[in-house]
Amino acid sequence: MIALFDSRRKIISFALTLITVVIAMVFVSYQVVYKFAFNADNIYYGRSQAAVAAEIRYEIMQRPDCEPVTFKNSDDQKLHGFLFKRPAAIGTMLLCHGYKGSKEFMYGFLDILPDFNLLLFDFRASGESDGSYISMGYHEYKDVFAAAKFLKSNTPAELPFVILGVSMGGSATLRAASRNPGLADAYIIDSTFSELRSMFLSGYSKLIGLPFYPFFPIIKSMFHYIANCDVNEVNSLAATRMINEPIMFVHSCDDEFITPDNSVKLYAKALNESSKVWIGPHARHGFLHTYFPALYNQKVRRFLRKAINLNIQKAP
Repeated sequence: MIALFDSRRKIISFALTLITVVIAMVFVSYQVVYKFAFNADNIYYGRSQAAVAAEIRYEIMQRPDCEPVTFKNSDDQKLHGFLFKRPAAIGTMLLCHGYKGSKEFMYGFLDILPDFNLLLFDFRASGESDGSYISMGYHEYKDVFAAAKFLKSNTPAELPFVILGVSMGGSATLRAASRNPGLADAYIIDSTFSELRSMFLSGYSKLIGLPFYPFFPIIKSMFHYIANCDVNEVNSLAATRMINEPIMFVHSCDDEFITPDNSVKLYAKALNESSKVWIGPHARHGFLHTYFPALYNQKVRRFLRKAINLNIQKAP
């Protein structure tokens, strides 16, 4: 009788311990998903990112050619942006920011591309736009559709149309382009990943600080449930194989967040013979255009001149 009681007590104790461990794993996993999928304010060079963005926003809005705009995506979310219409523009370009970024942090392109009509906008759940969660391009491609439609309706139709996406913005751009042939005349994809799942697999423990098992399967499932996002479908390699327009892939040579071999792999899948890959010098992830604006300008203009016969000279 005593032996039976001890046996039951051990079973109950084991069950309670197991339940406690499972609850703890689920709680920790939820915290990780919350960190990745929800856009809380970050620290940017020792300061609140929202505060830095507000300062940049104020400076941008002082420019005489800046027009604050809003438009909606197909999920009825209001997206905020800045529209720049340039006199005698030679082209029109849509700029798509990176993961947990905002339109303000694309301001460096304003002076690199002074002869282009430009639209800088906030993806869903970023900056001033509506939305609750980030899906690393899975849903953001619909924002690219909405932004492209808005920009085309507000600029001359005869001008060449280009989309430039950085990091997650590049993933969303490729996903959008693969689903809408002819969305743009050319694409510039800066520092994006080739496959979201592979990026998670290769950098999971380093980025998250937790062992792969049992946490990754739990986090992957929770991310799918909360953000309605299947990481297996955010596949830029597969998207690139479906795009006929020329693509320029850009990457810093020592990007540790998303390594440059991602751009090399994507370039290898490009269909258009005018596509190019440029592995540039040292720069922070997604900020090659800020570190080397003149060189970035030169490379982009050379690509567009050859790829779509854009009538541009050297950097103005």
